[in-house]
Amino acid sequence: MINAFDQKALYEAHLHACFAAVREGFPHLAVREIVDPPHEWFDAALARQVVMHLMVVELKWPKRRVVEVEDRSREAINRAIRTVNARLESLRFEAHYRSMARRARSLISFQTTTEEDAA
Repeated sequence: MINAFDQKALYEAHLHACFAAVREGFPHLAVREIVDPPHEWFDAALARQVVMHLMVVELKWPKRRVVEVEDRSREAINRAIRTVNARLESLRFEAHYRSMARRARSLISFQTTTEEDAA
């Protein structure tokens, strides 16, 4: 169960939901390949960038928190956001991104609803 007042647990639940949603959006990749993209696997790197974009832009986690917890540079997070923003100019990619964002939110909602039902 997620304690909504525990920022670390909440962050991890949101991150897990983003990885799960992006994994569904890139079904040919394993989660481990999204978490740590193999060198020159551009699709895995893009998937990782989508996860970071979802965390910062869609779920409103502060960039500094994402940088700190994910042990990434600010430039890496900013580059991820710029890359995904540029890709969102494609209507096809935007539709795909929106479906991953909806899925991440539904997974978060499911986790929260399951907790409330158990209480």
